Amino acid sequence: MLSILPVLLFFILGFILKQKNFLKAGSSADIKKIVSNLALPALLFQAFASIELEYRFLFLIILIFLLCTAMLFIGRLSAGILNIKSPYWTYMMGGFEMGMMGYALFLSIYGSEHLSKIALMDLGQVLFVFFVLMALLIREREGSSSAAELLKSFISSPVILAIFAGLLTSFLKTVITPNALTDSLGEFLKLLGNLTVPLISLMIGYELRFKKKGMALALKTIAVRKFFLLILALLMNRFFIRGFLNLDKIYEMALLTMFMLPPPFVISIYMKQEDRENLDYVNNTLSLSTVVSVVIIIGLAVVNA
Repeated sequence: MLSILPVLLFFILGFILKQKNFLKAGSSADIKKIVSNLALPALLFQAFASIELEYRFLFLIILIFLLCTAMLFIGRLSAGILNIKSPYWTYMMGGFEMGMMGYALFLSIYGSEHLSKIALMDLGQVLFVFFVLMALLIREREGSSSAAELLKSFISSPVILAIFAGLLTSFLKTVITPNALTDSLGEFLKLLGNLTVPLISLMIGYELRFKKKGMALALKTIAVRKFFLLILALLMNRFFIRGFLNLDKIYEMALLTMFMLPPPFVISIYMKQEDRENLDYVNNTLSLSTVVSVVIIIGLAVVNA
């Protein structure tokens, strides 16, 4: 399990750099822009280009989408039971931070040769985040959500474009003959994609921030979310991935890794920035959940080694 050590060291280094105010204001946002617009799309293109698509995987994609949606209903129900007033409690239950955390953790633990496995798990939740969660967040912020705005953000996203380009390449690779040009482009994308893990790990450590106020609610959010998602992941692995699809163990670990991730970081971006109470709650929960998720995911990897 020493394979995870470099990523943990990047987390620690990022946290230390934050204490030293190493970066200028706004620099971390610029680094994340490099990741989200260049490095991560390059990594995702490679991931989806390497997927061996089968019709049975459609059931997996649909089921993950439905489970993400079901978590919103669990969030609403639990909010009523626990007398939670913040509407963001519900939104924090659905979706996973794959782009800025999931891929980095999974690759560092299980290796780049299994990149396509975690990418397959990601498809259903990507659709959920863009078409369900973002619609709800925009409606919460502005009172309504525009289908045109959602579609525009979907088709203009570098991540989505990379996924579709990768899937198209997967379909066409049997009829395309590799040559010096395609090999050079592939090497360029590999080098660009390799920036993803160190930069993301560094930025996660750099942007960790905790506030004592609201810590109890953040812990409660994480506990409820992890409890239900762990149950769903174990059931899905037992009866669907292992039982129905008869897939290898690595697919089960890919699902477990994804289900133990924090909520999507995009939640804080699509909030009213002047709503300080809810914004602090969401940011506190995301930061704390990041640490908890790393510990759980490493623990699961050790137990299942």
